Amino acid sequence: MHPWIMTRTFQHPLRLLLLLSLGACGPGQESDADRAELLRLHQLAQTAHLEKRPELLVASFADSFLDISRGKVNVRTPAESRASFQAYFDASTFLEWADLAPPLIRISPDGQMAHVIVQKRVRLTATDSTGVQRPEDTIFAWVELYEKRSRKWTLMGVVSTDRPGAGR
Repeated sequence: MHPWIMTRTFQHPLRLLLLLSLGACGPGQESDADRAELLRLHQLAQTAHLEKRPELLVASFADSFLDISRGKVNVRTPAESRASFQAYFDASTFLEWADLAPPLIRISPDGQMAHVIVQKRVRLTATDSTGVQRPEDTIFAWVELYEKRSRKWTLMGVVSTDRPGAGR
């Protein structure tokens, strides 16, 4: 900072107080609230899986949701995502849906975009095409891509990978 600015600022306590209060209103405080909201959405996803409630998941989805997994790129509407999750939930009984590490959250400096990196172990039984219940134990890692729209975090897409047979 220029010495003149330092001298002029500190000579006038009111100016110093104004500068400090403006700094307090910056991205730091909003970032804490944003981080808390992104963690809340993360917990809501777990609730949605364990309670088999896809509407909880898709409530934060963009109108054109990007799903990249299993070597495919899909763009879905919330209704399509909800139907897909409902079919998955109907065929599955979750035994474990747990974070292997705390989610890593990064919010852009302007507070308008964020990503959340998740690593999770999922153990379940699922009905296969013959109607037989089969156990699954998978480690998933994914990146959730968020954009803030009208002061609300919207999930734009998920890029996911998995490692089946994790418990073996």
